Amino acid sequence: MATELVEGMAFRTSGAVTVDDALIASFADVVDDGQDPCPLSVIFRVSVELAHQAMDSGVVPRDGLVHTAESVHLHRPPRRGDRLSGVLTVTRVRHRAGATQVDIRSDIFAEGEGPPIADSTSTLVFRSAEVSS
Repeated sequence: MATELVEGMAFRTSGAVTVDDALIASFADVVDDGQDPCPLSVIFRVSVELAHQAMDSGVVPRDGLVHTAESVHLHRPPRRGDRLSGVLTVTRVRHRAGATQVDIRSDIFAEGEGPPIADSTSTLVFRSAEVSS
């Protein structure tokens, strides 16, 4: 297990997320705006799985993590029956004033297709580990 967060680190979903009626309904129960909640909510479900992989590695803390920015690009909406997986890549790590700022990119793929159906970039900030003098 890695002990230091470095640029180029990658985390993968542990398994595929199947877009089915149950997954879509779980978001509809929360959103309930009368529209099909499939596109962004399903992408978010895969992104959460990726974030958990990074936190489970021990290099990104579970506590004190602040999500400061995000942008999502949907190349095509997910469809019922898609099996989605993803890769989260650390693209930049900066240490300033006792904080670590991390830029990440998440690519979401549909099984059997080449390019990602969606990608997102995010910035996370958390307190840096104390440095010994």
